[in-house]
Amino acid sequence: MRLFLLCFLCALLALAARANDRDLSASDQRKQLQHEKFLQEHPGSAAAHASYAEFLSKHNNLRAAIAHWRTAQQLAPENAAIANSLGGAYLRMGKAAASAAEFARAIGLEGSNAAYHFNLANVEFMLRHDLTAAWKMELPDVLRLALAEFREAARLSPNDLEYARAYAETFYGIPDANWSEAEAAWKHVLTLSPQGDFVYLHLTRVSLKQGDAAGARQFLAKIVDARHDGLKRKLQAQADRL
Repeated sequence: MRLFLLCFLCALLALAARANDRDLSASDQRKQLQHEKFLQEHPGSAAAHASYAEFLSKHNNLRAAIAHWRTAQQLAPENAAIANSLGGAYLRMGKAAASAAEFARAIGLEGSNAAYHFNLANVEFMLRHDLTAAWKMELPDVLRLALAEFREAARLSPNDLEYARAYAETFYGIPDANWSEAEAAWKHVLTLSPQGDFVYLHLTRVSLKQGDAAGARQFLAKIVDARHDGLKRKLQAQADRL
């Protein structure tokens, strides 16, 4: 009975996927038919559903892709990659709560994967206004969740500049941010980034947040690109007022 239902579901999903057939090249239409034929022969294969979902997602047929990923998830509920893919698809559709839930599920299944933490953090940061309503939380609390996930991503993958910078930048959105922690985060970015002046500007800002005029001046002195002279003067003036 279960096999019959899976076959029936595959047929329905194939019809949904065909809605975008006219947008596919002849080569891609052949690939689509190959996916569908394989699924007809192996309706209980989570890998087959996930593979077809990737194909559909690539061609912007997100609704059909999500349907296949959800089927794959039912067949392989412990597969973190499937949950992560679903999170990405929901994010592309602007479904903040559903996206966050799937990324959180991926983390629960494979917590050592830095990318899953980074993906959840991005949803919590970029779609924070949607999540405040969905989760009935205050905006700063959602941003603290994002900060924690960015921190974990940076910890798990310490040589990734994108993770390190995202973590450091998120402190600016926190009303009661730990600025000494932010300084440590930006100093870590400095070890990874070729844009030293950019990081020194942020370290100056963080020093000012801490009321450390001497530290701000030390970082300002390290900035050499003349294009930053105007901003340097403004930051110097802030340091002088402390």
